[in-house]
Amino acid sequence: MTKVTKDHCLEIVNKFEPCSENQKQGVLGIDGFTSYMRSPAGDIFNPEHYEVTQDMSQPLCNYFIASSHNTYLMGDQLMSQSRVDMYAWVLQAGCRCVEVDCWDGQDGEPIVHHGYTLTSKILFKDVIETINKYAFLKNE
Repeated sequence: MTKVTKDHCLEIVNKFEPCSENQKQGVLGIDGFTSYMRSPAGDIFNPEHYEVTQDMSQPLCNYFIASSHNTYLMGDQLMSQSRVDMYAWVLQAGCRCVEVDCWDGQDGEPIVHHGYTLTSKILFKDVIETINKYAFLKNE
């Protein structure tokens, strides 16, 4: 969502915030925020994906789901380089299940790396932005 107006934000507050004091201040408390995020208005999923168009009546083991282990690593899992573009690469190759090893970074910013090893670290923010960009593209 881009170019959100202050009026639009106040509409959300007035609709979802149960506390009248918060409404007067134009803010969402935790209950209002939770209510908004659980509503269709706060839904982050594409509505086109709600309808199932494939046969989903089989046991889970009958389906193939392309997945990736240590998605972010360029090589071995002890000392190799972590790279954000590995997520783009596997998603473009048809992978639909990726691994994100998320850890607390030193400055409070979440990072992705293979814990307790010498692998390099990448920002979680960069990983999820890349996943968002490539995960929902149609692959031939």
